[in-house]
Amino acid sequence: MQKPFDREDAMWNYEHSITTSAAAEAIWAYYEDPARWPEWDPEIKELTLDRPFGAGASGFLHLHDLPPAPLAVTEVQPPTDFRTETGMPDGTVIGFTHRLRAETGGRVRITHGVQIAGPSAGAELGALLTAGVPDAMRRLADVAEADAG
Repeated sequence: MQKPFDREDAMWNYEHSITTSAAAEAIWAYYEDPARWPEWDPEIKELTLDRPFGAGASGFLHLHDLPPAPLAVTEVQPPTDFRTETGMPDGTVIGFTHRLRAETGGRVRITHGVQIAGPSAGAELGALLTAGVPDAMRRLADVAEADAG
């Protein structure tokens, strides 16, 4: 895995936000339990980590019809922020950010971001990686809202 990079180092950035009535803690419960990621992100077959969810954990992200990709949890600030990273054989590093912020009226803003740095960074890879993000976020909000209801 390459050294971690900041958003400013990324050659390609993407961010999408939605708001939900689900509590941040309910959403965070899905983030910190890798076994539940396929419940809200249909592109994920399985996520395995070598230890409990937290900074320094590493493992493999298994997407449907693709070989497993190494994944590292690089930053965690419960219950509001975390970042994961994975690398490609050509040295490209892909970062995934997840943020929860309180909004007025008891709502929560969920923001997911993708940052790509390296030889493969650009709109083509970015579009491939982010196509399902809005739907996955809506599913995350839906399952967290259902847990509260």
